[in-house]
Amino acid sequence: MKIFVITICNKNENYEKLLTEKYNKLIRKFYDISFININFKKDKKNKNIYKEEYQKAISLIKPNSIVVALDELGKACKSVEFSKKMNFWLENSSNIYFFVGGPDGLSEEVLNKADYVFSLSNLTFPHLLAKIILIEQIYRSICIMNNHPYHRS
Repeated sequence: MKIFVITICNKNENYEKLLTEKYNKLIRKFYDISFININFKKDKKNKNIYKEEYQKAISLIKPNSIVVALDELGKACKSVEFSKKMNFWLENSSNIYFFVGGPDGLSEEVLNKADYVFSLSNLTFPHLLAKIILIEQIYRSICIMNNHPYHRS
């Protein structure tokens, strides 16, 4: 079982690296996790014209995998509910792919490919913050599954 977090972005900031590494170490105690940043050219300004980048991201998906897309119009859920979904996905698939979109969100192609579309919040976050929030929630859900005291209900 492997978890992938794929981010469509045009920046790889140093401040993101510190938190990504922290949660990477914590999650790796339970599951293998990989972070894939697919960069796009900065001159693309129209909504969802990042076709090549999204096709590249979709091409990474292996058979018998769950695809989860983050989108502001997706279903919101609480951490315990997310943990139950994670547990189900981990038990019933080979891999989980989480997609975090760029400044214009995910393409229709990615959203249509997704088995589940969820929202982190009613607020809109920059993709780097969304990625960190997602990674923390992945770790939190693993802690809930394992009765680890990190999550307090």
